[in-house]
Amino acid sequence: MPASTQSAWPEGVVARYRTVGGGNVDLTDDGECVRVRCSGCGFGDGHAYYPPAAHRLAERHAGKCRRAPRPTA
Repeated sequence: MPASTQSAWPEGVVARYRTVGGGNVDLTDDGECVRVRCSGCGFGDGHAYYPPAAHRLAERHAGKCRRAPRPTA
């Protein structure tokens, strides 16, 4: 299995779940709620959730999403 490359998380990201397609589901915390966003398909679109629900939702989505993130270059 090839070694994965890891980059620094974007500012504000408190948790990251790797998707099946190689993208990330990032969670950002604003102190009151957690926002969810998938880099592959856009799932969550930054909608706010309470922390335990956000983590469960992100983990569940990451296990199913096969869309690769858009190239940056």
